[in-house]
Amino acid sequence: MSDEQQPATQPRPAWRWPSPEVWLLGALGVFGLIGFVVVFSLVTARTASNPQAAAAAAQGPAAAQPLVAAPQASSQKGTPGDRGPPGPPGPPGPRGATGDAGIRIVRSTCNTGDCSLQCERDEVLLTAHCGVGRTPAIYPTETSALCRSRSTARVEVVAACVRSHR
Repeated sequence: MSDEQQPATQPRPAWRWPSPEVWLLGALGVFGLIGFVVVFSLVTARTASNPQAAAAAAQGPAAAQPLVAAPQASSQKGTPGDRGPPGPPGPPGPRGATGDAGIRIVRSTCNTGDCSLQCERDEVLLTAHCGVGRTPAIYPTETSALCRSRSTARVEVVAACVRSHR
């Protein structure tokens, strides 16, 4: 034999029934599952697309009180008839006051290199461009536009001013 010792084998414990607490926990779990199924089926029956069919299914044959009361109709509607001819046209309404369009096109031509344009006090500059090529203008303020040229050629500014309530 060798100097190594064989490990001692321990006997396996005998199988026992679970304790009463485990049985109680299992029973409560089963009751909880049954309660969930009952509540789920009631909610599903209540939200059915046909409420009368859901109420009939929930009542069963031995139910004493209805769960959902259907509205009682005192008279029934018949089928709608044909549409009648259109009536005569009404009188014309009063004519509205004439007003201005609110947009004013302004042109300014300068013979120097720079050309600026200013809208009125109660107007705001909507858009502006310089010359026939429609190059973008510079906007120093919300009511003015400026076009610059490197030469002393004629420069034209075209702008749209809009009436504003400030």
